[in-house]
Amino acid sequence: MSALTLGRVIVDLYAAELHTPLAEVSSFRKYLGGSAGNTAVGLARLGAAAGLISRVGADEFGRFLRAELEREGVATDMLATDPTYPTGLAFAAIFPPDDSRVLFYRKPCADAHLAPEDIDPRRLGAARLLCVAGTALAVSPGREAALLALQMHRAGGGINVLDVDWRPQFWEGEQVARLYYRLAVSLCDVVLANEPELAFAGGSAEPDAAAARLLALGPTQVVAKRGGAGAWLYTRQGQARAQGHRVDVVNTLGAGDGFGAGYCFGLLSDWSPERCLAFANAAGAIVVTRHSCSQAMPTRQEVEALLAGQGGGGG
Repeated sequence: MSALTLGRVIVDLYAAELHTPLAEVSSFRKYLGGSAGNTAVGLARLGAAAGLISRVGADEFGRFLRAELEREGVATDMLATDPTYPTGLAFAAIFPPDDSRVLFYRKPCADAHLAPEDIDPRRLGAARLLCVAGTALAVSPGREAALLALQMHRAGGGINVLDVDWRPQFWEGEQVARLYYRLAVSLCDVVLANEPELAFAGGSAEPDAAAARLLALGPTQVVAKRGGAGAWLYTRQGQARAQGHRVDVVNTLGAGDGFGAGYCFGLLSDWSPERCLAFANAAGAIVVTRHSCSQAMPTRQEVEALLAGQGGGGG
């Protein structure tokens, strides 16, 4: 059971003091971060053979990220070291139970400069699943590398997943963004999105209409991540829903990546979409109870225990 993630991998610097604006924070905790990096760690912790396609800088932070991935068992043979651009950073102030406030330092940065020549066709073809974080589409040459990887993986018969990962500040504008997202969606089997991302990618504030528009582009499943309210699954045959879990929230950052890792693990395990949804929902719920993103990713045993305790996970 092998999977590759592609896209953003950065250093997260999260405020040690909760409920404190960044201007007043005096200490931070350092973690591996970025949607693709978090998802790769999440898959590895669940038991999948996971690898990451991205770039880090030729700096101390890049060395830290590579070491963290390898410690987690994530393959780094497709993690290039960029000779010019630094490793990206994200500073976060944490205000539980609400969303945290993030300040990115990534203009320019290494992961955005993933290039088509970084894609190894042999290595890509050996993976059953490819999960692309949508921010990889924001600028060149990362967007060309991401689209090439999706095309090559689809041609080889693999499963393609797009985590929308919509961050407007990374883009020139929504019109350009929708063009590239539509191209990526048309190459994918599964689309994962939170509620604002679903509205953006699907071009409608009505979830059912947005999901229908995305399904019309080719995917067989569209999954709406709704945080504490659970998750919705849309297919051409109908819908399914998973209820949220009651947990003590520390940090909502990374919950979507934990969800994505859980859903991809279910796809690799050939579970029903309903079981994938329940498992992913529980994985995301565990992540919000912890301070970090990557270090918060649960093991399969932790997810199964939460499901068993709340009567879910069948299918």
